[in-house]
Amino acid sequence: MQHDGQTKLALCGCGKLHFTYGSVTVHFEREDFLLFAESVGRLSAMVRQASKVSTLLPGPASDIRICH
Repeated sequence: MQHDGQTKLALCGCGKLHFTYGSVTVHFEREDFLLFAESVGRLSAMVRQASKVSTLLPGPASDIRICH
């Protein structure tokens, strides 16, 4: 996916949040967006930590999976 460098979040008059990343827009209820954002933040921290050891090695409780 190509990304133009802009991430947008719009609050609709109906109370829904519209999160746009590049050409993809995802529509959320407020609480669902907050859970999504917290999860992405947690996964981001895991990727940063894993990159320090240069490989992703999921443990039994890890949310990061190795592909291939």
